[in-house]
Amino acid sequence: LKHTSLSCAQYHPGDSIGKLLAHVSLCPVLLLCFQLSKVYTRRELHEAVLLVGLVLEEGVARALKHLMKHPRPATCSMLNLCHSHGMPSSHTSMMFAYLAVSSCIALQLSRQRGTVSRVLAAAEQLALAAAAVGVGCSRVYLGYHSGDQVLAGALLGSVFGVAWFGVLRMLAPLYGVLASWRMLQRLGVKDTWGVGEPLAVE
Repeated sequence: LKHTSLSCAQYHPGDSIGKLLAHVSLCPVLLLCFQLSKVYTRRELHEAVLLVGLVLEEGVARALKHLMKHPRPATCSMLNLCHSHGMPSSHTSMMFAYLAVSSCIALQLSRQRGTVSRVLAAAEQLALAAAAVGVGCSRVYLGYHSGDQVLAGALLGSVFGVAWFGVLRMLAPLYGVLASWRMLQRLGVKDTWGVGEPLAVE
């Protein structure tokens, strides 16, 4: 077996589809890097809360694996992963969690955005949905998870994402308060929660 250098997602030599899906399975890692970069560059409080949510979701998925102790499929022996558990798929759950919370935010802001921004937001959600489904398929195709483990991950992520959107909304009154603190202002922290076109406002 060969593997990608960053994630060690293994695939059979000569399997072009497997190689493609091995790289698709990198999406959760790239997603975390993307969200971390948004927090660093934009300094928006709700983006930081969203990043915390993604980390917590990963923790929940891993905890459920240890609690449920559901074995990986028979292909785990080829991947040398039979010592670990597979329910739910944490890769899949993170992707669907981000898709869910991102879609909720897009729906909330849709009335405040212009036509072009709404079209771009819809395209972004479609791309995220395709990536989430692609990650789920890659985990089954590459032998890391069974179909039910991936479906469980998708369900967990979707529920967690909607719930975390509720947390984001609940904390909304605090964003403005925290952004007004002098120390945080010096760090460039700002509050753009609920603003449909933050770049235009800035």
